[in-house]
Amino acid sequence: MKKSYTTALGLLLFFSAGAAWASGGLQLATEWSWARDGGRIINSLVVVGAVVYIVSRFAGPALKKRANDIRNEITELNEAREMAERNVADYQKKLEEIKTEHEKAMTQARAEAEEIRKRILEQADKAATSILSRAGDQIDMETEQARQKLRKETTLLTLAAAEELLKKNMGPADHKALLDEYISRMERNN
Repeated sequence: MKKSYTTALGLLLFFSAGAAWASGGLQLATEWSWARDGGRIINSLVVVGAVVYIVSRFAGPALKKRANDIRNEITELNEAREMAERNVADYQKKLEEIKTEHEKAMTQARAEAEEIRKRILEQADKAATSILSRAGDQIDMETEQARQKLRKETTLLTLAAAEELLKKNMGPADHKALLDEYISRMERNN
């Protein structure tokens, strides 16, 4: 069907071009002439038909492919956003647990300080200060360790996600440019 349509369109183009050529070129029209004006109309229709055919044949599929690519990218970005939101919720939960443990440790340290104060009245100030100081340092140290662990996990997850995105989005030219930049930095450092 398409082949016969294309053949008919080609023949129409050929004969209409011949008719236009035979008419002797463009003349000022004072009255209607099929040889002159009809050929021009047919030529115009052939050109419009060819443009419509080319646009529908090539631009339509390209636009559909681009729309599908965009739709897929949006889906991937939504999935990545949802995963990031889940990670944030997990980290907030861990931070709350750390705060609870911190408060428990502070409560325990205060109880020990109060008990020591009751037993040894003379050394109560020194012992309570010493215990609270050590407990606070340990809590700060454990809190800092937990924060560092949390930062490390966050960094690793972020690096993994970034690596995955880079694998998807980097082409061979990007890889070569990064490798060249790395080699030049190593040469400068050495």
